[in-house]
Amino acid sequence: MIPDLSIVIVAGGSGRRFGGDKLLFELDGLPVFLHSVKRFLPLAVPGKLTVVYPKGRGEEFTKCAEHFLPGEKIVWVEGGAIRTDSVRNGLEAIEPKTGIVAIHDAARPLASVDLLERLVAETRRCGGAIPGKIVTDTLKRCKESNLIEETVSRTGLWRVETPQVFHLAQLYRAYRQNPGADFSDDAGIYTYAGFTCAVLDNPDDNTKITYFNDIAKVEKQLRELRK
Repeated sequence: MIPDLSIVIVAGGSGRRFGGDKLLFELDGLPVFLHSVKRFLPLAVPGKLTVVYPKGRGEEFTKCAEHFLPGEKIVWVEGGAIRTDSVRNGLEAIEPKTGIVAIHDAARPLASVDLLERLVAETRRCGGAIPGKIVTDTLKRCKESNLIEETVSRTGLWRVETPQVFHLAQLYRAYRQNPGADFSDDAGIYTYAGFTCAVLDNPDDNTKITYFNDIAKVEKQLRELRK
């Protein structure tokens, strides 16, 4: 347990590219969104792990958790129209607004306890920390009809992941100061508000389930982790 750690797991997304509800899809014996909940629960003080569920679907998600993880103390919060609103709702539910907070996308069921612990340590050092992998592919910017316009330098570019970890008071302030903002990740709004954040190299697989074909790959990894 990390006494000053709060965790917000964002269970949003339409599942359009997946072809259905990816977060409730049973993966290796457990719905996708509950893998990270189960793994991270021991790190947070009871009552300090929040799941932000899709708008209007609270009963569906809470019943699912009660079936697979009976008796676990989880805080439930309804999400908003966009990810930024959902995270803001999750932050509002945390009291007091002190310590460290980790924001994690439920569609990444492979994120490890070791990764989260390393991110927390880095956050204490510099203010915020997110996991990622250095971009190694050649990048092209295209015009209409996919005609190449230019080759983009990959120097200094990272593909970022979650969990993303920050000083809670600072992240909360960043969201409060930018109520209409729409960022694709939390480090975006955090650095936009003027706070510092580092990227930590994560050599492990941390696939985000986007397409149905991702299921077989992630399921294989989960079986390997059990060995």
